[in-house]
Amino acid sequence: MSCYQKEVIERFHLQESKNEEHLSPIQNERGARMKSMRRLFGREAGFTLVELAIGLVIIGLLIGAILGGAQMIKNAKIRRQTQDLRGLYGAVYTYFDKFLQLPGDGDADGYFDADDSVWVDIEAQNLAYESKRSPFGAKYYFGSDTLASPVAYRNGNYIKISLPPDVGQNIDDQLDNGVDTTGIVTTSGSYTGTAKVDVYYWID
Repeated sequence: MSCYQKEVIERFHLQESKNEEHLSPIQNERGARMKSMRRLFGREAGFTLVELAIGLVIIGLLIGAILGGAQMIKNAKIRRQTQDLRGLYGAVYTYFDKFLQLPGDGDADGYFDADDSVWVDIEAQNLAYESKRSPFGAKYYFGSDTLASPVAYRNGNYIKISLPPDVGQNIDDQLDNGVDTTGIVTTSGSYTGTAKVDVYYWID
């Protein structure tokens, strides 16, 4: 700052002080209030910007933590889903090894008669898995398909479960070949859609 600028500022403050001397007490009080308000609002505006920036950072961190946590929970459910299907598959063949007949196959034709009858037989041998429901909420269903035009591309016995398509794809990748129309894991829908699909885990 130049000497001239300093001199101008000093003259301004001197003149302001002289003006205040000629003001009434009420005017002086009003002036003091105005200065105080200007200082207050100036500080608040500055703090608000800083607080806003900090708040945005915190919100971003919270969103990241929530999304990361949600993905971890989903991955845990997928692992549990895979374990459930393997466990149910094992229960069916443990029963078969003991009785040389599939559970729920009352007429011994090699196919499940009904979902309920399968559960009754495996539960009677204490082979029932710990839950009849998927971690994603749907019920496990035992069935068979002997149609000339199979619903899910093949005939035989299956465990069916309704899943989000991306979860179905993940299960297929882990248990089979990742292709929705071939192998021991197929679907009557498509893994590329958005609606839930019936995923078939073929037992034979």
